[in-house]
Amino acid sequence: YQRRVHGKTHARMASTVDADRVGEHRDDAETLERKLDTLAEMFRASRYTVFFTGAGVSTSAGIGDYRGPTGSWTVARVKQLEEEKRRGDKSHADELAKLKLEASREVVKSTKKVDMVDAQPTFSHMAMATLIHTGHAHYVVTTNLDGLHRKSGLQGHTQLCCLHGDVYIERCTACGYDFERNFHVRQGKVTYVHDHKVGTCSRCGSATPSNYTGRKTAGVKMTHGAWGGVMIGTCDRNMGTKDTHINFGEQLDPMDWDEAEAHCGRANLCVVAGTSMSLRHITHMPFMAERVVIINLQPTPDDEKCHLRIWATTDAVFTGLMARLGVTCEDPPIWQPRDAIPVNEIPRYVSNNYREAARRLEALTRARLAALNGAPPPSSSTTTNNTNSTRSPPPAPRAAVPKKATAKAATEPFRRSPPPAALLSKSRSASTSTTTKATTKSSSRSPPTSRSPPAAAPGKGKGGSSPPAAAAAAKAKSRSPSRSPPRASGAAAKK
Repeated sequence: YQRRVHGKTHARMASTVDADRVGEHRDDAETLERKLDTLAEMFRASRYTVFFTGAGVSTSAGIGDYRGPTGSWTVARVKQLEEEKRRGDKSHADELAKLKLEASREVVKSTKKVDMVDAQPTFSHMAMATLIHTGHAHYVVTTNLDGLHRKSGLQGHTQLCCLHGDVYIERCTACGYDFERNFHVRQGKVTYVHDHKVGTCSRCGSATPSNYTGRKTAGVKMTHGAWGGVMIGTCDRNMGTKDTHINFGEQLDPMDWDEAEAHCGRANLCVVAGTSMSLRHITHMPFMAERVVIINLQPTPDDEKCHLRIWATTDAVFTGLMARLGVTCEDPPIWQPRDAIPVNEIPRYVSNNYREAARRLEALTRARLAALNGAPPPSSSTTTNNTNSTRSPPPAPRAAVPKKATAKAATEPFRRSPPPAALLSKSRSASTSTTTKATTKSSSRSPPTSRSPPAAAPGKGKGGSSPPAAAAAAKAKSRSPSRSPPRASGAAAKK
């Protein structure tokens, strides 16, 4: 049954792959430098800056994306089409050929693949954390579950919102407290795909209801994200703790939705990084900001609405941005989850793979602390909280940080993160299935160069119509990874 459900989910997600937007494109060096100058000026002019990130910021950490040329949903779509072809259906032959061609052209973004729970923050993650810690930016909204923004030193709710959940977070459905664990908290294969039950809250006592079964029951359907206790949905209330993983077809937790909209709506500048903007229930959020920048190798449906369109990897962009702002990137901090549990006390439902990952994290933490202190690693666990911990919430964040950082070369070694600054959070309910109209005050983008993205229609910017685009797209060889971005009829940004 679980395999059947899992297969259906893969099939539905594979259907979100657009073969016309799978190909990757890059700006030429001169164009990229010019756009980075513009981006730096936009940062200096912004009073409140938010990042909106997707899987593309984690690919250089060894985590695969979803809709890239060899992303998980793209691969699933190729398998679907190959199966149709074997059955004699050739109606999607062109789409299959296009997907295979783009896979052959993809530039490798990481020399190795790693499990999500073993991944470490990339330069992009650390650049965003540094910009927030130094007051150049203020908040991250991410669709990623991998926890890398958390590992970069950002604090949930005050500096970070995980719209689709975080594998390390166990949340109380009553008091709303987020337990930050040292292991992947989702029960996974032992429960139904839309059941998010974890356990009892050690802070307020909220527990799983007596009518809980953990399986589908005749006549019971999930309504507005709630199962009414038979299972624990994303929006059930006062039913113990849950994981925060959002599956396909589920509603987002109103706590996360509201925080994301509050910060995006407050922003002068929103930088969209590493996302194809395919999940349309949330893509209105960046455009709640006054100005929008999109950094992605693939075309997005919103390329004509943004003020600046950059076709490059996020690591390349943040390297250039940090140099222009004169900010040295911090060293990834030693991540010690606030509500970690000793490995030998991790709940039995947790798989051996995730239990071993927690053990590796513990060993890495001990080794890094020992290296920092110049002492041998302690033999006992560095984590002490258990599931029934009564540990108080983290201390209040410190006051506002200075607006400017000491100018040093962006190529210097990373430095450890200082404590974070706090922001607001509020709550309202909403659904992943609801597509919200974007509030756009935007303009069309500048054309890139590196593989030609599809030609774009004219866009209207805030200051009126944009001037014609420059640079004709270079013809790409079928095996060449370097292709220029789509031609646009309007130049993005410098507004």
